[in-house]
Amino acid sequence: MANTIAGFFTTREQAETAREALLDNGFSPDQISFVAGGTRPHEAPAIGPLKETGAESEMGQDVFVGGAIGLAVGLIAVLIPGVGALIAGGPIAGAIAGMSVGAGAGGLVGLLREHGISHEEAEFYSKGVAQGGALLVVHGTNAETEKRAEQIMTGHGAIGTEELAAGFLR
Repeated sequence: MANTIAGFFTTREQAETAREALLDNGFSPDQISFVAGGTRPHEAPAIGPLKETGAESEMGQDVFVGGAIGLAVGLIAVLIPGVGALIAGGPIAGAIAGMSVGAGAGGLVGLLREHGISHEEAEFYSKGVAQGGALLVVHGTNAETEKRAEQIMTGHGAIGTEELAAGFLR
């Protein structure tokens, strides 16, 4: 039976490094979803319009996408009210890109739940992403690959929901 495992990172850079390590250890790009929030102008150059889901606004905002490791290939960028600017890649990215107007922050929680994350964890992760953190979700794992993915993510700075709630969420 295929499982899903998630790792939350306090910075996008940690998550990018962990994603690269997962790829180097035999996980495919189709197995790894990436969601990061708190994208700021100084982190990467503006490269195009930001797709907004949920609130009425100007669509002419710039999207800030980049990555020291080349994560930018296959990324989408959206603005979700209540969560803010996000970049995403992997299986969750397609679902985020397809969220209808009005989805809002509950939309990210729902998408995470649809991808195998418990409701409680999805709420923590959504709040963490809204505050600038990043989330990796590895899909289609078995007992062996789940343990390997967890070790890789923990070794690259992933924190548990308890630590997330106690130290990162404001």
